[in-house]
Amino acid sequence: MKKIILLVFFSSSLFSQISSKKIENWILKNNQLDGSVVSIALKRIDKEKKVVGLGTDIYMTPASNVKILTVLGSIYYGDSIPIINYKVYNDTLKISPTGYPLLLHPKYIDKDLENFLKKFKHIVYHAPKIDLEKYGPGWAWDDYNNYYQAERSEMPIYGNVIQAVKKLNGDIEITPDKFKTVIDFEQKKQIYRSEIENNFSVNPSLFKIGDTIYSPFITSRKNTISLLENALGKKVEFNKEELKDYSTLNSTQVDEIYSAILKESDNLISESIAANISFRLKDTISVDKGVKLIKSLSKQIELFDGSGLSRYNLVTPQSVILSLYDIYNLIGFERIKKIFPENYIIQNKKDFVWGKTGTLKNNHNYSGYIITDKNRIYIFSIMINHFTNDLSKIKEAIVDFLIYLKSNS
Repeated sequence: MKKIILLVFFSSSLFSQISSKKIENWILKNNQLDGSVVSIALKRIDKEKKVVGLGTDIYMTPASNVKILTVLGSIYYGDSIPIINYKVYNDTLKISPTGYPLLLHPKYIDKDLENFLKKFKHIVYHAPKIDLEKYGPGWAWDDYNNYYQAERSEMPIYGNVIQAVKKLNGDIEITPDKFKTVIDFEQKKQIYRSEIENNFSVNPSLFKIGDTIYSPFITSRKNTISLLENALGKKVEFNKEELKDYSTLNSTQVDEIYSAILKESDNLISESIAANISFRLKDTISVDKGVKLIKSLSKQIELFDGSGLSRYNLVTPQSVILSLYDIYNLIGFERIKKIFPENYIIQNKKDFVWGKTGTLKNNHNYSGYIITDKNRIYIFSIMINHFTNDLSKIKEAIVDFLIYLKSNS
């Protein structure tokens, strides 16, 4: 039997068309949702009424819906992302990291920091204030070899991963090529790293021409500085003293960073922005401190990371609704359309829904904004936890509900 946690719909004009009973009947008739915990919340954007109703204080596993909260935190705490702290002395550039994640990133092109560093003959890397663990609480220990669980660090470089590409001539090109890499035609993965050291093995027979595969490397300040030296072609000196009397270089691509978090669901970038929020307010690169600042913006949330990888995270649908409402009030709908992915998995329809998915095994959520046929904008949060059905069937059910909502509101 389904466990239904159904939030009340709170516009009188909506209630006359889609009652709580109708939504309950829709869920009960949907066999794809058998055995799952279902929560559906709505709020009309132009109504000031609070989110009220049945089950609004029930905690659900949000997965990557956490990224909505991280983006809200970044917008709320200045909406400006510091790239680097610096001080210029003659031909020497003194720098201190901020947690900024896009230096030499293999997937997201942002040349601001790279071009800035290349202008100077000498670079001195000053130790920042940090309070940072490489992995978050509740992360899977054996996922270290996967792109989505790249290690956190004070100054991510190359996305803290190596990139392996099979060229037209059959060669495997590795970037960066600093670490030990061997060819192993016997291993069962395309690329594999030792758990405790930066030794990689690659099986070219498992690559197709043009395949691009990523694998995280073990981070350290020493590795970061060495990789930076190789990329810039110049010596980078380390200074353990804190940088004083600095200026700050800010990102010119804030929305591109938010899009990488919301559209691509990039975990390291989201974790790095959480740490960057802490840096802005606490002068310390710390995901834990950043998460505390994010938590202070909402009630009914328990956060342990900035990306949603942790199964310890819990939110109520009400908290997601209110966070989306805050984003709308802070940046407006046109910018929301730019940074949120559109239309879920819905094909052959004009854009009408913008939202963020969140998926962990047996849990799938979709929260965002929808324009109905009557040109009304609603915030919604659809959270489906503990299902045993195929994920594709859960997605079909969500599509069915979105189209139902679009046509009846």
